[in-house]
Amino acid sequence: MTDDQDVETPTSRYESDPVQVMLCGTYHMDNPGLDEINVAADDVLAPERQAELQTLTTQLARWQPDRIAVERPYNRAEAVNKLYEEYRTGERSYEREEAIDPPHPARNELTTECRSEVVQIGFRLADELDHDRIYPIDCPMDISNDEFEELEARGFRPADKVPFSIPEPETSERDMNDRLASSTIPEFLRWKNQEEQLRYNHKAMFGRYLRWGEGDNYGGPRTLSRWYDRNLRMVHNLWRAIERGDERLLLVVGAGHVRVLRQLLTEAPMFRPVSPLPFL
Repeated sequence: MTDDQDVETPTSRYESDPVQVMLCGTYHMDNPGLDEINVAADDVLAPERQAELQTLTTQLARWQPDRIAVERPYNRAEAVNKLYEEYRTGERSYEREEAIDPPHPARNELTTECRSEVVQIGFRLADELDHDRIYPIDCPMDISNDEFEELEARGFRPADKVPFSIPEPETSERDMNDRLASSTIPEFLRWKNQEEQLRYNHKAMFGRYLRWGEGDNYGGPRTLSRWYDRNLRMVHNLWRAIERGDERLLLVVGAGHVRVLRQLLTEAPMFRPVSPLPFL
């Protein structure tokens, strides 16, 4: 009689080989100012930063991902890959300032995209691995809503029922700026991908938004649901990106997304989230 442990069910067979997704949380190197807390990034085109980025590329390449995904709109894949091909062929250079029409609805300066983590980490890594495509997977959306704004406009403040603390955004910005100024890029990303730092973003979001509501107004929870909606769409676009036989995909993404993406990828039987820390 066959041992129960050796019996293969359809479920066990399906779950035996999930695609590993390395979530490489980073800061926005092009300084777009789109987040609640923004790092004052120095110029990554400076020679010392370029050397650090090449070191980072070499370290991440050791993981040998089959595909590289980036935080740019899924519906701009053609523009993103046209730009990637221009870097790949040498028409554009990672080391110099390039005038680029950014493939992102909230970015419009011509000299910032060349400094972005999409180009400087995502493109550079895919180029190093001789990949012929990049996979943009983002679905940018405004997570604000009228209900939350209505509460805010009339001075709503949630009841103080449970004591807890959240660092002030100004303090967090100052700490991050000081650390970046005294770190190499790999060192800074190693710090950003530590559990304590990943936890901070969601602690701040839930600490604020979960409590914002009154009567039939659920403005705060609605804000959180839109944040999850965006990230669920990103995970779906990861599913669109992979092909049968893939084993590893690396996503270059703002560090604020890592905790929720890890949660969603853990729930998805076809994926397994992986930390970048051993390669930073």
